[in-house]
Amino acid sequence: MTTESYSAARLGRVAKAAAVPRALLALYPFVVAGLSALVLAALAVSRHDRYGSGGFDLGIFDQTIWGYSRFEILPNTVKRIPNLLGDHFHPILVVLAPGYWVWDDARVLLVEQALLIAAASLPVFYWARERLGWQEGAVVQLAFLVFFGTIGAALFDFHEVAVAAPALAFALWGLLTRRYWLTVSAASVALLAKEDVALTVAAIGLYAAVVQRRMVFGGLIAIVSAAWFVAVVKLVIPALSGRAYAYLPSSRGDRSPVAILAHPYRGITLFVDRRVKIRALVETAGAWLALPLVSPIALIAVPMLITRFWSAGAGRWTTGFHYSLLLAPILAFASVDTLARLRARWPAAVRPAALALLAASAAVSTLIVRPLRALDGLRSGTEAARASACLRTVSPAASVAASNTLIAHLTHRAEAYPLFARHGQAFLAVDTRTRVGRRAVGRIRRDRVYTYSLSCSNGGVAVFRRD
Repeated sequence: MTTESYSAARLGRVAKAAAVPRALLALYPFVVAGLSALVLAALAVSRHDRYGSGGFDLGIFDQTIWGYSRFEILPNTVKRIPNLLGDHFHPILVVLAPGYWVWDDARVLLVEQALLIAAASLPVFYWARERLGWQEGAVVQLAFLVFFGTIGAALFDFHEVAVAAPALAFALWGLLTRRYWLTVSAASVALLAKEDVALTVAAIGLYAAVVQRRMVFGGLIAIVSAAWFVAVVKLVIPALSGRAYAYLPSSRGDRSPVAILAHPYRGITLFVDRRVKIRALVETAGAWLALPLVSPIALIAVPMLITRFWSAGAGRWTTGFHYSLLLAPILAFASVDTLARLRARWPAAVRPAALALLAASAAVSTLIVRPLRALDGLRSGTEAARASACLRTVSPAASVAASNTLIAHLTHRAEAYPLFARHGQAFLAVDTRTRVGRRAVGRIRRDRVYTYSLSCSNGGVAVFRRD
């Protein structure tokens, strides 16, 4: 072998060896997202198995999407509405129906939700890697995945925003990297995930028009999104439900648009007029070290914050449930933008700042908000198994009314109602671990119109069959 051929062979071996780490690095964000999805899905499924999920909201979505998997549009008897699209408009959920062909169980939605939430971390990683470096990108991805809004959404039943989260993340990535096709396609998915997400997509358009000076592109996105929102809430939803859209701000009182236009300061004070709101804002900002406040990207979150904190529903003001999930991609991208600005001035400070961001996100999640509390107070494995055996005495196709903690286990049928929402079901399933449940048992036994016999009582569950 000549010297030249030996050198060429040696260089080939070195290049091949270097290609392996590069391939592993390319797989890293997918491995992290996959492992996160596995953990979130396992926790959510365990919570459901031990009767922590409810008819509101897992049972609601399970009945409708199970119907889609059978090529049917079922009246949603849990929500008591002829078509669930008449409550919130989320036709994109039909793409989740094939999961039931693999596993005909409500828990398939929990697995799909975990996968979607974890997938939203991928564009965060790629943009952070581009602006900050590979290691910093990996740290920011982890900060996103341990954010309390991410974990809390995965552990509180199922919601349509699980589809909107990755759609918004990819739309933001496309916006910031000026990939028109990615922005438009991802934003289109977001519009089909929930009607009020259109307001956030409109804000993306305004950002493109005002901040990026892409007037035509951004203006079109904003106008189309706003028109979509108006058309859906004023025409489509009322046509499907037979009633007006229920989630617009009241036309009366200090939260009405007229009152806020007359007194603009009221729009600002509505963000801080309750202690729970102040705490939610502080906890959300603290989880990201207040870094998003420096970036104009954070302005995209304004419509989402307005619809949340101007709402009369106190549950939306907290950091619990799923209400912080859609903020996560926006806050992550805004944090990366702030870190990139920091890098331009003090390059050595970026890595410690990224690590501090991860520490803050983890600390707020584990020590303050604690979304894992959703796993507290559940049935033991043995008690849950007994409860499940009792519920299996309910005939598969029969009508049933059940306590909220039980109904998500019974929604693969045309008629599944909350307990006492309607009378005369073939079966009643009652959670007897609660005072309300024990009172319900007495009410069933005193019923003079329909008589029921106890067919099973075990694991904190009582099942009655109509005589």
